[in-house]
Amino acid sequence: MKKFLPIILLLCFLPLKMSAQDVYNYLLDATTNTVNNPTSTYTQVRIAQFKRTALVYLKRKAFETMPEVTEQFLNKQAYYMSEYVALFFDELLKGKKDDDNKRKAKIYLFMDISKANPLFDDPDTDITDAYIIEGNELTPFSLNTDWQKAYGAVKVELEKQK
Repeated sequence: MKKFLPIILLLCFLPLKMSAQDVYNYLLDATTNTVNNPTSTYTQVRIAQFKRTALVYLKRKAFETMPEVTEQFLNKQAYYMSEYVALFFDELLKGKKDDDNKRKAKIYLFMDISKANPLFDDPDTDITDAYIIEGNELTPFSLNTDWQKAYGAVKVELEKQK
């Protein structure tokens, strides 16, 4: 039940009839509001900024590189990106008593899987890996990620570690 809670909460706040980009637009609006809200904490802003940047990158690259952006493409990618980030922080919080090496290994697992599952053929790694290159980001993931595949891959790897 615990792992379905984010899905249930998301569905409760969304209208019953949705157009093709409603999840994408909802997440983009929510992250923009967090970034622009003066009462947001520094950590909230940094996480929201990553999500917002990833969403903008996703839409821009999709329309640049795909002949037709399918009806559900942006929604699925946006949803799985949000789930990936949530799972990352959930795993780090669950392992807060782990030693530094184990915590670093978990961070690298998420980072490596995001890089290993590119969505677009984008050679501009200065942009796509900007959140990795800096080295001090809370969300060290590639912007060029197929979030649905990455989410599935990280779930498999986490299950192997149990």
